[in-house]
Amino acid sequence: MGEPIRTGQLLELLKRHYIKPGVPLPGGIFLPEVGWNGGNTAAGGCDAIYVGFTSTSGRILVGHELKVSRADWLNELNKPGKADGWADECHEWWLVVSDPAFVHDGELPAGWGLMSPGTSKTRMTVHQKPDRKPTIEHQPSWKAVRSIMARQDTLRAAAISAAKDDAHRAATAEVEDRVQQRIKSELGRAENDGLILSTTRQRLQALEKALGHNINWDEARVGWLNHATLAEIAQIREALEMGLGVKAAARRLAGAQNSHRMDGLNRLERAVTEMRAALAQLESLDV
Repeated sequence: MGEPIRTGQLLELLKRHYIKPGVPLPGGIFLPEVGWNGGNTAAGGCDAIYVGFTSTSGRILVGHELKVSRADWLNELNKPGKADGWADECHEWWLVVSDPAFVHDGELPAGWGLMSPGTSKTRMTVHQKPDRKPTIEHQPSWKAVRSIMARQDTLRAAAISAAKDDAHRAATAEVEDRVQQRIKSELGRAENDGLILSTTRQRLQALEKALGHNINWDEARVGWLNHATLAEIAQIREALEMGLGVKAAARRLAGAQNSHRMDGLNRLERAVTEMRAALAQLESLDV
């Protein structure tokens, strides 16, 4: 056994019975909970009204009383005449129940129709058709028409307000999303900037450590003895360039000296060889 049908669910099922979802011109309007406009509210309202505009609907005013339990129905029966105000105005009057077993034989007032949800997703199951007042003879009062128009106006205003609220929530959500994305982007950028700053700071500290001096970035400010200005660092660079030039010259000089030394050794070796050859000739003559 499934969950019991609640009044709101029964109301939606009844609406689908008259108004097919998605149809731009359904040929009528369905209004829930219609009270009396400018009249005695104690007279009781109508749970749902359908106003038909087309010939297929009969162009009639249809009223409905909804009940979702046996106790609810018995409470209605204990208040005779409660529904008469709207029932007298409508061309048809229906009792709509979630379960037809709630209504026992002989309990349905004369002229009332009875319907309940059935196997169809869009149509209710009709158990008893109501009496229909002739449209030529029966005309709803101005009070009933005005009450229906007032209810329609209230629902229209509520729909507009709900649409505005939905649009505001959607716009707020979009703005919030953009703000969050911007914050995320800024945090990422700040994190990256922080990494760059940290690396730069570490490198400057390493440079100052290598120099043995702290860098004085403000030339106009007098620094301590262990501070070096940018101009002084430029002098260090010039000294380094000069030092590199001296090293290059020394390397060239060392290379030239090595070349001369090798030439001298080669000449000495050739001279020794020639002397040995001459001595060998002299020894052969003595023999």
